[in-house]
Amino acid sequence: MMYYINKIVGFLVSPIGGAIAGGIAAVVCARLGRKRMAKWVGGLTVAWLWLWMTPAMTWVVGVPLEREFLVDGRVPAVETFPEADAIVLLGGGMGAETNLSPYAEMWMSADRVWQAARLFKAEKASKIIATGDYAKDTTLPLLKEFGVGEEAVSFLDARTTEEEAKGLRELFSRAERIEGEEGSRKERKERKEDSRVEGGEGKILLVTSAWHMKRARLMFKKYAPEIDVVCAPADFENLVMATRKMPLLPDPYCFYINSTAFHEWVGIVGYRVFR
Repeated sequence: MMYYINKIVGFLVSPIGGAIAGGIAAVVCARLGRKRMAKWVGGLTVAWLWLWMTPAMTWVVGVPLEREFLVDGRVPAVETFPEADAIVLLGGGMGAETNLSPYAEMWMSADRVWQAARLFKAEKASKIIATGDYAKDTTLPLLKEFGVGEEAVSFLDARTTEEEAKGLRELFSRAERIEGEEGSRKERKERKEDSRVEGGEGKILLVTSAWHMKRARLMFKKYAPEIDVVCAPADFENLVMATRKMPLLPDPYCFYINSTAFHEWVGIVGYRVFR
């Protein structure tokens, strides 16, 4: 229930939610004979939409989400990341399985999957943990096309970043309990040295879109503090869009990424206020 409530509230406070509210208010004012008020409200609503569709707004809400993950002003290469016990690939980059095509359907954040494959092929970790409701049907086929063996991929069902962090912590803790039940003290020590991910206190390379990484890191810090998280982001879309030469010219894609960035800031502020 909370999942759907969060979705509804998120929509109501989003830029498109504000525009719909402004449009409704303008219509109500017109019907009540407040024509001057209706014009002002309608004009402000148009200006509101225009502003959220510009690269200039991307500089305000989107770029700060991504900028800290650059290294010397550039996206870091996979070779610069340390070795870890697992690559954790957050869901959201792939479409749902529809049986319309024999191939994986990639959404706008599918660079996450490619980033995970790059890290795997660079031998930064020997396993990938993919999250999301349809990861086995959508993410796995694309990983296989990128050269990742199916045996190296495991899955974690989760719909939100909070569920992903909690689920990963439970996954590590469960591996630790099994290890404790099946091995002697000496064997546990040797196995923990071989692979810390089986001990519940391992290091992971966290892969998600750059605009989502700040909030994801907060969630993992809160719900999985025992895990050492190294951020390995993909999809620096806001930085790319913000460099366009006409910053005040509306662009539909800007509206999409700006709305997404706004949603991220709502989540970050909400976490810091209500934690």
